[in-house]
Amino acid sequence: MKILKCIKSKAKTEKKIAKEVTLNMSVVSPIITDLMLRGFVQRTRRAKMYVSSREYFSATIDGVTALEATRRGNGVFWNQLTALLYDNIERMISDLSEKSLTFRIILGSFKTSYKIGKFILK
Repeated sequence: MKILKCIKSKAKTEKKIAKEVTLNMSVVSPIITDLMLRGFVQRTRRAKMYVSSREYFSATIDGVTALEATRRGNGVFWNQLTALLYDNIERMISDLSEKSLTFRIILGSFKTSYKIGKFILK
């Protein structure tokens, strides 16, 4: 969120972003790459005197929308994050339940007690 807030209004280089966010460039670089893969950040190259070029990063419309949604509390970003965590946890539980009979029994008892509690509280 800090990176998106930093590049919301003006495109900046990785070095300037790292300085403003007060993180090391080795930490900021993979975060920016991940944000680019998610479609929240775009990269542009600007040539300087036909010899060298610099990469500038700016927030896309999706990035600004996600930033504003988290500020307002709608939580589009957080909903995606919790969905991702839920999927990973569900996959880990299914892998464990395939390997262990005791874990399957414990998981079944938790599911049953949850359903009974849900029925009683209605």
